[in-house]
Amino acid sequence: MSVKREPAIRKTHPAELIPERPPRGESAVASTTQPSVASVPVAPAAVQPVGSHGRREGEKLSMTHNTRIKPSTKDRLRRGVDKLRYETGDREISEASMTEAALDEYLNARGL
Repeated sequence: MSVKREPAIRKTHPAELIPERPPRGESAVASTTQPSVASVPVAPAAVQPVGSHGRREGEKLSMTHNTRIKPSTKDRLRRGVDKLRYETGDREISEASMTEAALDEYLNARGL
């Protein structure tokens, strides 16, 4: 009996199959057809200026907010974080920072 298997030693490294990173400034995220939360007009926060990734200046992500979300939403969040990290090269982007920024935009859009 013989079984067809992939050879253990490859001629090419798996990393060679990864596509090249797009040049900075150009982003595939902007070319998507889905409307983003960022496209909703939002009134600027009157209390403190907002820093990078939607956080107020001087604030840190320190509190845990335990919520239940669908596994498919969690997977989309992970893929989105990985994609943004890859395209921008910014390693400060995390699931927590994206979630916090999305919640902040949602609340600001509704005047809360």
